[in-house]
Amino acid sequence: MGGRHLDADLIVVGGGPAGAAAAITARRYGLGVVLCEREPFFRERPGETLHPGLEPLLGQLGLADWLPSLAEARHAGIWVEWGGPRSFTEFGADAGGAWKGFHVWRADFDNFLLARASEAGVEIRRPCGVVRVLLDADTVCGVVTTEGPLRARLVIDGSGRSRWLSRVLGIASPARSPRFIARYGYAEGSCPLRDEAPMLRGDASGWTWTARVRERTYQWTRLSFGALPGRDWLPDEFRGLMPLTRSRGADVTWRIADRTAGRGWFMVGDAAATLDPTSAHGVLKAIMSGIAAGDLAAGMLGGRLPAEATGAAYRDWLSGWFAQDATRLTQFYRMLKPALFG
Repeated sequence: MGGRHLDADLIVVGGGPAGAAAAITARRYGLGVVLCEREPFFRERPGETLHPGLEPLLGQLGLADWLPSLAEARHAGIWVEWGGPRSFTEFGADAGGAWKGFHVWRADFDNFLLARASEAGVEIRRPCGVVRVLLDADTVCGVVTTEGPLRARLVIDGSGRSRWLSRVLGIASPARSPRFIARYGYAEGSCPLRDEAPMLRGDASGWTWTARVRERTYQWTRLSFGALPGRDWLPDEFRGLMPLTRSRGADVTWRIADRTAGRGWFMVGDAAATLDPTSAHGVLKAIMSGIAAGDLAAGMLGGRLPAEATGAAYRDWLSGWFAQDATRLTQFYRMLKPALFG
């Protein structure tokens, strides 16, 4: 870009876990980072139960010591009733003891990551929507925001399921599964069955996830293969609890962008690839992809990594884990309904 003015080395679009992880990682290399988040505050969303593999990733970001303050409960595994007898599936263990997952309130967790990014020196612009992309020939060189244009050496799209960069660049994210819509909601009260560990229960009509996410607060998610449950639906074990909100819906159809990296840009988290919540790795993979993109961006901008080969390696890595998880989930679903995937 010659002698053009730059507002940052790196612009991150979206302040969720993937975008925040990318921004923190890039700052640890000394890059100047601007993060644009369009929402003034984060809303509740499914994903409060976090895989234990998240803890070492937060350690890489320098944040592991903060996680206990956000996790109100930990669990060594989940109960699974998937077209057969109920059983307890443990996460595993090592010399340090049993691996344990976390229950967090997602809005608090996402705000925590963004606050840590700000402390690391990331310039947070919020609310700040992104309107379009800036191009120099076929290379992304910045964005136009609701506050004006921003130029940078690289852009990372962490905009989640809105897939901002895919839309503006015309990159397809075709469905790789039947259309899956999940409804989720929250209830307040006491449910001792779910205080120790979450439950995933499935049958030929769909599946239900239930978990405690904080004191006297429980979350459920329901994916039906037929008609969606009503807005006032509650799983049987939560009957008698007080609904906190009416349920919401989310499209959780499996998708991966045809290209997840290119000239001057990367996609991370749900902006790059999505699977439904039974993958149990949504937040984990979001942060993994954010860290990876931040590492690779620093290597490219520092002249240590060749741009074309680095983008290709990132695309191969993402498509590889997506294909592996999709194969595993397809087999998992066929245990409930063999005809679901043809």
